[in-house]
Amino acid sequence: MVKPTLGYWNFRGMAEPIRYLLHYKKVDFEDKQYTFGTEDWQKEEFELGLDFPHLPYYIDGDVKLTQSIAILRHLARKYELDGKNDQDRHKIFMVEQQSADFWISLRSVVMCNDYEIIKKEFLENIPAHFRYFEEFLRNKDYLIGKDITYVDFMVFESLDFYTTFHGTALDDFPVLKAYLGKMKSLPELQLYLKSNKRKFEPVPPRPKFEATGPQLIFKKSVTP
Repeated sequence: MVKPTLGYWNFRGMAEPIRYLLHYKKVDFEDKQYTFGTEDWQKEEFELGLDFPHLPYYIDGDVKLTQSIAILRHLARKYELDGKNDQDRHKIFMVEQQSADFWISLRSVVMCNDYEIIKKEFLENIPAHFRYFEEFLRNKDYLIGKDITYVDFMVFESLDFYTTFHGTALDDFPVLKAYLGKMKSLPELQLYLKSNKRKFEPVPPRPKFEATGPQLIFKKSVTP
């Protein structure tokens, strides 16, 4: 039997929540990573039978999907990670979009030319968004209750990305900080998180990471 294939660039990006979900459910899949900035993807882009050729893509037999959230929704339904009822799903859809907006805004900050200016403004405004998640998670094990759903993997990646960008970001948000620790400690993810398959960089190589003691921050690379 041919393995399902997840195709994306060779960094975390929009595919990482999908990887988390697949590893969590112990799916045997090919994690096909194209070298960013090369013609690797262009050579195959129109040869895979995708209706809308993009990265990430997910191919499993006759199922051929692009767009990260479409892939997550498909996998969540297949592996019963999409809530128990309509009330759950209404909340899931809200969290899905809130998380996607947050991830995109953070990516925009670290990729922009006016990085230092935009970073300062972003750091001033982000606590208000964290407060919403802090209250939403209060007295819950996971975002929708006692059971993990696919949006937990989205929010996990957003929070992990953000704390890589700004190491003390969650110090004033104990519920979120504990939640991030819980997600990082999921037994099903340990093999992947500790492997060399898991990339450090959440975004393309333009930003680079620089260690300063216990905190990790972004600095723009000289690479255009």
